[in-house]
Amino acid sequence: MKTNSPVTSEQVRAGYAQHVVPSYKRSATAPVLVRGKGTRVWDADGKEYLDFGSGIAVNCLGHAHPRLAEVMKKQGEQLVHVSNLFLHPNQAELAGELVKRTGPGKVFFCNSGAEANEAMVKAARKAGAAEGRYEIITTLNSFHGRTLGMIAASGQERLREGFGPAMPGFVYVPYNDLAAVEKAIGPKTAAVMIEGIQGEGGVIPATPEYLLGLRRLTQEKGISLLMDAVQCGHYRTGRFQSYEWILESSGKKGDFLPDAISMAKSLGGGFPIGAVWFGIRLSDVLSPGTHATTYGGTALACAVALEILKIIEEEKLAENIAARGEELKKGLAQLSGKGWVGEVRGFGGMVGVTVRGKTHAEVAEALAQVGLLVVPAGSDVLRFLAPYSVSMNEVQEALQKVESTL
Repeated sequence: MKTNSPVTSEQVRAGYAQHVVPSYKRSATAPVLVRGKGTRVWDADGKEYLDFGSGIAVNCLGHAHPRLAEVMKKQGEQLVHVSNLFLHPNQAELAGELVKRTGPGKVFFCNSGAEANEAMVKAARKAGAAEGRYEIITTLNSFHGRTLGMIAASGQERLREGFGPAMPGFVYVPYNDLAAVEKAIGPKTAAVMIEGIQGEGGVIPATPEYLLGLRRLTQEKGISLLMDAVQCGHYRTGRFQSYEWILESSGKKGDFLPDAISMAKSLGGGFPIGAVWFGIRLSDVLSPGTHATTYGGTALACAVALEILKIIEEEKLAENIAARGEELKKGLAQLSGKGWVGEVRGFGGMVGVTVRGKTHAEVAEALAQVGLLVVPAGSDVLRFLAPYSVSMNEVQEALQKVESTL
């Protein structure tokens, strides 16, 4: 399909080379995208792609959803931004919707996943300050953001290289290892922070025993349990939070509710917004003057997030992505052991495949050449992060493109 792009791919690549900081590793043939619709995007040369990267788990409704375009226009004509010294209806309504879907508590709004995780850590430290508790236990292979605080929180040494000294106060233990967490807890421990599914680390889900054990252990020790749900939350697995799906699919519906949950990515469907749900333990810890952000929870961002929740519910997209994810996993599993396809894992719109015999970057580039966009993760994993509206036919088309690269 022709895109009528006013520029060529060569012009855009030259502009990036001259004016854009080279902080992302892009292949020399990375497509120059100019238009999208639903699950598909087109580059400046008119080539069509099936987008199973979704802006790294952001575009939950795909591209150019007409209702999102309309709400942006409507809200943009009314009120875009006011200081958080004042109030507006959209923020109160969105906070209420998030609390309703999670549990009793309150919501802090920000602009990104890293900011949301920073807010969680600050709240946990503030809650433990009187007892001298400030350490946060996180897991090896975790990823919590790119700020100085969150590269210190992430359990990947490579993220801290060249940015030392690292912020102190973080202790790393193996993921899915409850005994390691228990051993690491000491008089300085304020919280444990984990991802329900390690995304950047390679689509590695928490086990139900690990989740339930962490909740029991943190309650016994009187410390906070923080969940980084930036990538795996907001219906990406087919449930509002990944821990709901993990526990439900295992038949272990134990009493599980963390003390805080960070959100971003799918929360705004491409429009920048982040948030933290704080349970009762932490809901009033961040008192006036202790934390803030200028753009957190603007009228426009909240209007978009509210519309996304309505669309997901009205169009039954949580159910859809859960079903389509199982179809994708089944199809990939049938290819497992052939060519580059290795182990398949994940849920719903967050499926990972280990790569054999090639690098994940090489395979991602090969898939782009046949019109399928996916996202590398960890050292050897490709993520399939389809929008929630993906169809059965599009899943089959993606599988055919995978098979054609084998």
